[in-house]
Amino acid sequence: MAAPTSPPLLGSADDPLPFAIDRSSAVPYHDQIYRLLLDEIVSGRLTPGEKLLQEKQYAVRLGVSLAPVRQAFLALAKNGYLNRTRGRGTFVSEPKVASKIHLLTSFTATLGETGLPVSMRVLEAGTRPADDVAATALDVPAGAEVFRLRRVAFLGAEPVALLTAVLPAARFPGLAEEDLDTSLYGVLERRHGAVMTSARNIIEVVRALPDHASHLQVPVGEALLQVEAVTRDQHDKPVELSEVLYRADRFRFEIESHRGDGGVRHSTARPAQDPASAPSPNPGSAP
Repeated sequence: MAAPTSPPLLGSADDPLPFAIDRSSAVPYHDQIYRLLLDEIVSGRLTPGEKLLQEKQYAVRLGVSLAPVRQAFLALAKNGYLNRTRGRGTFVSEPKVASKIHLLTSFTATLGETGLPVSMRVLEAGTRPADDVAATALDVPAGAEVFRLRRVAFLGAEPVALLTAVLPAARFPGLAEEDLDTSLYGVLERRHGAVMTSARNIIEVVRALPDHASHLQVPVGEALLQVEAVTRDQHDKPVELSEVLYRADRFRFEIESHRGDGGVRHSTARPAQDPASAPSPNPGSAP
């Protein structure tokens, strides 16, 4: 197998590994291998995008059968640490977006807190008649004009989310002429005095349709995290019906609840590599 493209941690296939199995431990070999490789990833000694040795090479060099190595690889891939690509090999996954999800914070602004370059590409920005779903959510008559905004969010050069927002056009005239590759919430507050104060979010796993797959650069049928929300302003008027499709390999949401306080206090999207990382964007909010 070819050596990693980045400066290789493990060197050639004949070099010793920087870790070893503890044969006196009661911990099963596959668990040990999982933890040893996880430590290499979390510590940064194995970096995102770095190619690992083949499973059989680990087995030979650790002095174990292929089965526990394969089991460890599968578990690491399932938990988001490794990316297994047929015909290419196994690579360390890019870190999942990490930052605390403050309710109703601009998606664009909170992604920026990760320190990674953030950009938006507008796919659609225009008016259309409201269907029954939009009319009910936004409390407008069926067929009333609504503004539909569809964008792709990028971290660096990688697309990570597909965002659709529908707003009552009569309340927010001129949106099509605004700079919409930045924060939508910023535009609504700055130009129209609308401050987002509450939202009802529904989160579920869906499969990527061909259109989603094309924009997010994932295979058709890939699992995506879908967050649908109706967002209300400081006057408790519905402002936005939104749908955000997140690449599941780049986001993970954790929800903290407190009994007796009326519901969720906050949610957190943490990277697989670093459970103590800083916080992430509000899942239900468009930027």
